Amino acid sequence: MLLYLSLISCITCYPHQRSLIEADNVEEISGDFEGDIILAPDTIYRGIGVKSPLARWPNGIVPYEILSEYDAYDQAKIVAAMRRLERLVSLNPHGQSFCIRFRPKTDDDNYFISIKNGSGCSSFVGRVFEGGQPVTLEMKTYCVDREATIMHEFIHALGFWHEQSRPDRDDYITIDFSNVRPVIFFQELNTILIIMHYSKTAFSVNGSPTIITKDPNVWIGQRNTLSANDIQEIRRYYNCI
Repeated sequence: MLLYLSLISCITCYPHQRSLIEADNVEEISGDFEGDIILAPDTIYRGIGVKSPLARWPNGIVPYEILSEYDAYDQAKIVAAMRRLERLVSLNPHGQSFCIRFRPKTDDDNYFISIKNGSGCSSFVGRVFEGGQPVTLEMKTYCVDREATIMHEFIHALGFWHEQSRPDRDDYITIDFSNVRPVIFFQELNTILIIMHYSKTAFSVNGSPTIITKDPNVWIGQRNTLSANDIQEIRRYYNCI
């Protein structure tokens, strides 16, 4: 049976030790929808990119604040991840023609992301509401320690769901239901080698693969950098190409 891996509710989540969570399964730290996505009221789950133009950050500019609970070292890592994401998505190799930009918020910004410490890594998808939309990056975990994990949450904030939620997912992967924890529900709802994809052992009951690529030469759930497809999807969504 081909099914989509989706967390229905934090009510279904068992507590588990962070030391047992693989780096590539950082979404499992949180109890939010699909592990690290916070659903806004009246959200319709649509797939790779939020369809409403209101969810897109105007001109690709994302104002932000980083709460003071982070020390200077962690704040620098968060900002470095923003700058790398900007450069990777930029339209030339020198990063001068930017498609998206993160900048500190001003008093004139009604919409901005508020980066805070909390349980796990999580973000809303797209621009959702005024007054400081939270992006949670838990200190002393992979949420802050890995640059690509930080970028992953920012890509959610830019308006993107997980790649295994794409309507064409079944063309690329199969879910091995026998290896999945019984508390995880599946829904029918993919692009390969992409930063927005779960790892192959996500939500595994025994450490064995739960997501199997139909092409054995392809791997998923990497948390190193953006794939070419990540970059193209962001550029296309923000009308940069």
